[in-house]
Amino acid sequence: MQEALKEKRKEKLSFSAKKISSNLFRAEILVDSSQVKSIYNQTLRVFQRETLLPGFKKESAPIPYIEKNFKNSIENNIKNYLFKHYVLDYLMDNIRKEKITIANYPRLINIKFLPNKQMSFTFDLSVACPLELKEWKFFIFRAPKRKRYKDLDKQVSLFIKRESNIFKNKKAEIVDEGDWVLFEANLVNNKNQIISGPFKSLFWIKINNKYVKKPFQASLVGKKVNESIITNSLPMRNEFSKEQENNNFPYKVTIKKIVKGRSFSLESFKDTFKLKSKIEIHNKLIEVFSYRNDISQRRAIIEEIFHLLLSKHRFEVPKHFSVRRQEDILNYLKKHPDYNVYKQNKDFHKQITMLAEKQLKEEILIDQIAYRENLEINHDDIQNYLYLFNNNRLREFVYFKPILDKIDEVEEPLQTGLLKQYVMREKTLNHVIHELTK
Repeated sequence: MQEALKEKRKEKLSFSAKKISSNLFRAEILVDSSQVKSIYNQTLRVFQRETLLPGFKKESAPIPYIEKNFKNSIENNIKNYLFKHYVLDYLMDNIRKEKITIANYPRLINIKFLPNKQMSFTFDLSVACPLELKEWKFFIFRAPKRKRYKDLDKQVSLFIKRESNIFKNKKAEIVDEGDWVLFEANLVNNKNQIISGPFKSLFWIKINNKYVKKPFQASLVGKKVNESIITNSLPMRNEFSKEQENNNFPYKVTIKKIVKGRSFSLESFKDTFKLKSKIEIHNKLIEVFSYRNDISQRRAIIEEIFHLLLSKHRFEVPKHFSVRRQEDILNYLKKHPDYNVYKQNKDFHKQITMLAEKQLKEEILIDQIAYRENLEINHDDIQNYLYLFNNNRLREFVYFKPILDKIDEVEEPLQTGLLKQYVMREKTLNHVIHELTK
């Protein structure tokens, strides 16, 4: 890796990264002054629209008054908007483009408004050292066998028939409760016209039954691909303010893709696992129906794959990588009702340490294989990945998950940059399994 990566420019954003130490890079995303100015002006109009002053008509509060009295709130909204809509996705895309192997999430350490009217977002990246990958495709791998119960074959046949019929009866072109939706959000002016410039972004959202009565999710139900709605807000938290959120930018939201919920897409399944025949489909599904000692054949295959790969590629992860991952795992477990029972185990902290190191080693290795194989991710890959969350059986095929909490119970739209990172890992793992078992 070079000491400093060449600056990359695209859509008025730029990326650069400098090596601070063997395992630390400092990355900077610069937002062009013209884009900052446009977002600033749009934010002023939002505050003007929502500010009522004695003696002034609605939506006519003086701009100088708004700039003076809402300065911090305006800046926080600009920071939040740019971070959520552009900066984080752009950072993750460039990390993959430059084939940087990160451990844990990028850590935002600073946001600055620069004298030249640009904005700077600075991140610390925990970077793993490059591995000398061996010719893993020639490794000898013996996959764990399935159980030979005939009842399993009947279960799989019934599953395919039942779930395929459910999918056929779905209205694939219309958004319904339980579906995943990929939507594009464009900023619009007070006449609902799209503002010229790079002001569109892409998000996935689950039309979850728990949240379907909320205005934004409800507005998507019944819509078709390429249909649009106008909304005055998106259900997104403001990361930079503890005050009541005032982030009601007006958007034109356009539906780009629909992943039908609670159903099994046979075509998506075939595409995900490179399957060509009914026998291959049947045998692949057997992997999540055949269990031995409470472990599915699918999970046993993955565990054996990583045991093989890591035995051939021995490396250690820096302690600070592990410490941070342990914090993430503990934060997740603390939300579990049995947390107090777990922590009474005398080996609890040892197990957390071992789990953190296991996760990091697997992610570092799989990311470097992805880079070596030049694998890429598109929205079809994400669509195939999300289909696997539709059924408890199919979930067993997913090894790398984007968040520790349940992905389909998140109310906030998911940013595509972080989602792509996990879909890439899952696609790479399936690629490795395919190569070693064909």
